[in-house]
Amino acid sequence: MNFVDQDKVDKAQVVRLRIFEKTNVRMCIGEVLIEMGAITAAQRDEILGIIEEIEIQPQSAVSAPPAKSKKTKSRKEKTNASNTFDITVSKDKLKAIAFFDGNVPTTAVDINDVKTMLHAEGILYGIADDDQIKGFLEGKFCVGKDWTIATGTEPIPDTPPQIVYHFDTDPLKIGTLTEDGLMDWKDRGLLPQVTEGDLLAEKIPGPKGKEGMDVYGKKIPIPKSREIRFKCAKGARRSEDGMQVHAIVSGIPKLSVLGEISVMSTLQIPGDISLETGHVTFDGHIEVAGAVEKGYRVKGESLRANEIRDAQIDVDGDITAMNGIFGATIRCKGNLRAGHIHNANIILDGDLAVEKEIIDSTIEANGRCLINDGIILSSVISSKMGITVMDIGSRAANPSELTVGIDQQMERNIEATRQEIQAIKSESDILPKTIKELKKQSDQINTRLGKVAQEQDRCMVQHRQLQEKVEAGLLKKEGPEAEKLQKTIDELKKRQDAYDTDVANLMAEDESVSQEIAELEKKVIENKETLENLKNRLEELTEQKKVDEGIASIKVGGNIFSGNVINGPHSKLFIEEDLKRLSIFETDKPDHDGVKRWRFELGPYR
Repeated sequence: MNFVDQDKVDKAQVVRLRIFEKTNVRMCIGEVLIEMGAITAAQRDEILGIIEEIEIQPQSAVSAPPAKSKKTKSRKEKTNASNTFDITVSKDKLKAIAFFDGNVPTTAVDINDVKTMLHAEGILYGIADDDQIKGFLEGKFCVGKDWTIATGTEPIPDTPPQIVYHFDTDPLKIGTLTEDGLMDWKDRGLLPQVTEGDLLAEKIPGPKGKEGMDVYGKKIPIPKSREIRFKCAKGARRSEDGMQVHAIVSGIPKLSVLGEISVMSTLQIPGDISLETGHVTFDGHIEVAGAVEKGYRVKGESLRANEIRDAQIDVDGDITAMNGIFGATIRCKGNLRAGHIHNANIILDGDLAVEKEIIDSTIEANGRCLINDGIILSSVISSKMGITVMDIGSRAANPSELTVGIDQQMERNIEATRQEIQAIKSESDILPKTIKELKKQSDQINTRLGKVAQEQDRCMVQHRQLQEKVEAGLLKKEGPEAEKLQKTIDELKKRQDAYDTDVANLMAEDESVSQEIAELEKKVIENKETLENLKNRLEELTEQKKVDEGIASIKVGGNIFSGNVINGPHSKLFIEEDLKRLSIFETDKPDHDGVKRWRFELGPYR
């Protein structure tokens, strides 16, 4: 009917085939031709009407189709089997990728063909304009490469709320440097005070996010952002809507390393912690005008003392001892600040700031170690966030071993969790065998119980029958036969009592075994839950370790002497000669030979 030439029909067949390959949908060629703009819907209906007439007419009445005025090229010749056009959609449905494998510019596929394929796959949003599609088919860009033909819109998450604290969260200013890079030791800082009902912190909501749209034209909801919740400890309380935190007692507000807000009451000790005070345990801040003397224990939320001497300190917050620490054992979950540290054993979660020196001590800090004007001698120190010091070692002192960039507490927690997982697994492997043995034992007990019960029943029947005969007067009550009968009845009674005892013992034994089986089966379920929790904890710790990386760096403002050892997460360095004013840092960048490996490098002091 000359509505369309053979070339467009061939193209329509190619597009129809590609749609089927991609969607498994057999699209009528008439619909494809309409999508391509080759024919109109009215022309399609006219063609279908003629087909119906041909199908109902006798074969002899069907006239031959009109002859073509020019020869039509075959589909294979026109489309070239090597020319393929493909469209794929990314997993997140935010991109539709087109790929054309063939000679460009192409005659096998045109803009209408591409739009038909996009339409067939339901791609409606973010489609490139006609000029861009035409340029792609003509080979003006991305020849033989993937090209993004449609792009969705990513959703925008809600902006996290701004957290505003209405108190000084770092009143002691540990680690604060002056403009010339030195520590200001004169200003000890003032502890903030609040009264009951004061606003401690609040959340100010950020702008709301926006929905996205995928290439199929479907809305992508705003992703759920991680809710930031205030953590409140003693002395602080969240409002009902969770947007504010208020003090419920008067005292010193505190923000812990873990982000908990609390208000501590204060214990004032005008002199020393000594014989007059005894050991001190106080659920708040402890302010000591003098020293913590040798042999005394202090436990509280935070501590400030003039001096700490060979005492045991366990504090959940910050510690300050400006005149120094001598021979103490300290666990501190906050920051620690001291004039000097001698012969001490210290584990802390925060920063360590020392004015003069650290000597003969073992210290593990999860923050920074700052001794800007001081020296480290004969000590073992681990500092996750790096060390800044004036001098390390001397020609007369024993060497020190310094570890940087490693969270020792995290490593211990990870190792402890792994060992706990292994212990639970080992126990879980044994439990089924133990339960199986106990069930076997229970079956044996029940088998014995069944046999004893049968003997017991027979004995009871015999005893009852003889007793009934005696009571009915059917047997003589005197003479040898009567004595023999009574003896038999007595023996049956003894046997029956023995059987009763055996049954009671077997039932008690079976009850004990059954109870043990029930406890072990409960233990199996508990172990499964515990193991799952431990695995989740190990995964969280491992992920936290990856995210919260340390700083494997040491800055030496003065001298570092030979013999000192430096450890990092991936490498180790032995100082072989005296060095002066430098930075030591771990790196895996290619060295001067182009080899990429973990090592410590030396650089200028900064």
